[in-house]
Amino acid sequence: MRFICYLSLVSFVCLLGLRAHGQAKLHFIVFADTDDTSLGEANRKTYNYLTNDFGPHAAQYAGLALEMSTYSGNRCRAAELDQKLASLNVGNDDVVLFYFIGHGWNNRTNEYPSLIFGNAGADRATLETSSRNLMAVYEQIRAKHPRLALVIGEACNKERNDDPPVTSKREAIPMKPVTPDPAKYKWLFRNYAGSLIMSSCKRNQFSFSDPKGGWLGVSLHTTFDNLLGVTAKGMPSWESVVKMTTEQTEAAAVKNNQKQNPQHIMAIVPFKGNGNDNPPPPPPPPGDGPCPPVDSYVNETALAGIREDLPFLRKMDEEISTDNAAQFAKTFDTFYKNQKNFYDSLNKMLFYESAEMPPRCQASFQQDTRWVKNSTTEIIRRYQIVVKLSKEPQQLVAQARSELPSLILRLEEILKKLDK
Repeated sequence: MRFICYLSLVSFVCLLGLRAHGQAKLHFIVFADTDDTSLGEANRKTYNYLTNDFGPHAAQYAGLALEMSTYSGNRCRAAELDQKLASLNVGNDDVVLFYFIGHGWNNRTNEYPSLIFGNAGADRATLETSSRNLMAVYEQIRAKHPRLALVIGEACNKERNDDPPVTSKREAIPMKPVTPDPAKYKWLFRNYAGSLIMSSCKRNQFSFSDPKGGWLGVSLHTTFDNLLGVTAKGMPSWESVVKMTTEQTEAAAVKNNQKQNPQHIMAIVPFKGNGNDNPPPPPPPPGDGPCPPVDSYVNETALAGIREDLPFLRKMDEEISTDNAAQFAKTFDTFYKNQKNFYDSLNKMLFYESAEMPPRCQASFQQDTRWVKNSTTEIIRRYQIVVKLSKEPQQLVAQARSELPSLILRLEEILKKLDK
């Protein structure tokens, strides 16, 4: 009898172990630059809400095993992110939620910000190495094939590392006490499959914060309270979460005479599973049809960056003289330091790499875009010739008059050929 009971107990314990091992997980990853003197207080509020409240409750109510990875203060570093993403082990019914709170900028790779992991006031070269693009993080997480991938970045999205003005005039968004409804959490996190990337503002916009917190973070908090409480009507959707959060953020900006428009790409569909089903399979790879045109791979953000720079270059070409040489030399030196990495890698920046490009199309693509390499090489060379004389303003005048017309012409040709 004792032997039979022992076997039964062992079987029961093993069964529990199998169930625990097979339980779907919520991988909750939060990076917050809480050491920054201008953003630390606001970032800490969002960080505390996410790590102490939302993450644990989402996992508990949705029946997901919580794997929380939090990085604040001096742990908010790019190396920590690289290590975490490399080691991330995701099951096909798992959910990954990544949230970043801190400084950011746009390096013209795409419309989404490059996130700065600490030391936001560093020189440009250091800034490049300590940043990771939000879209790149999104693609890395999607490549792990979770059932649901949610990637959110709360950071500025301007090309230069300018600190946004801090305002405390925003009216506090009323947050009524809400009793959470576990069924709504479960519905939101167990009945959808797909992916979402969201940033707190569009390109060339600031992401604002004040003593109450980051505007996107406060709006997201309010949205979850409104949609996941017992008094909320109906079941929530990720579409309603994004819509309400966007509206709340934009309303906060309007109240302060500012402009902040969150942006997102969402590919989330309803998914009825029992916790063990696989999500819908991805579409089959393209067959042997015609190769996509070059236009399909053009980086419109890079083209927009060129369009934004041309007025400055034309103004310099038209107005530079021995009388204003010192001012133009200083302005050009600052401009070039900010955009050097962009123009040094312009040949690659003009096109985004796509894993969907069939191998049979790559040779023709390289042939069709060979002219770009010649143009960008000339552009880099002429930029470097001018900037070398930034400390000698009078000499720079003659050199700029010689180099700028051809530099401008090459940039205009790129726009003409690629900007469709």
